[in-house]
Amino acid sequence: MKYFSLNYNAKEVGFLEAIQRGLAPDRGLYFPKQIPVLEKDFFNNINNYSNNEIACQVIKPFVGNEIPDDILKKIITETLSFEFPIVEISDNIATLELFHGPTLAFKDVGARFMARCLSYLNKLKKQKKTIVLVATSGDTGGAVADGFYNVRGIDVV
Repeated sequence: MKYFSLNYNAKEVGFLEAIQRGLAPDRGLYFPKQIPVLEKDFFNNINNYSNNEIACQVIKPFVGNEIPDDILKKIITETLSFEFPIVEISDNIATLELFHGPTLAFKDVGARFMARCLSYLNKLKKQKKTIVLVATSGDTGGAVADGFYNVRGIDVV
């Protein structure tokens, strides 16, 4: 999967480079070149999958082959280490409540996933440390602090 800048003035990059950079050189946000469509069979059998299996199938097209499947599964297991209920709104409509994580913010999932992907990238590049500079307020700060806590090779400032 390739990612392009929404400012349209930077080269396309892969998943790991996009997460390492955060923003494209032209200051644009990275966006996937295509939005994958999951097979109908996946949805017809979704009740047969665990949350982790669903997450793997959903994220895999965005990651491509940049993270091996066994490592991606481990990242997802560590990311989704808390319960999050699916709440039915009406027939065939439900919501996934991601605010049941350690900091009670939906950002717990994203922060935990990002931290572990960056840690994998450190190992891949044989880097000892990555420093993540964060300027935030509200529940994002707590989610980032918790999500990156004790993740090897990542410091958050």
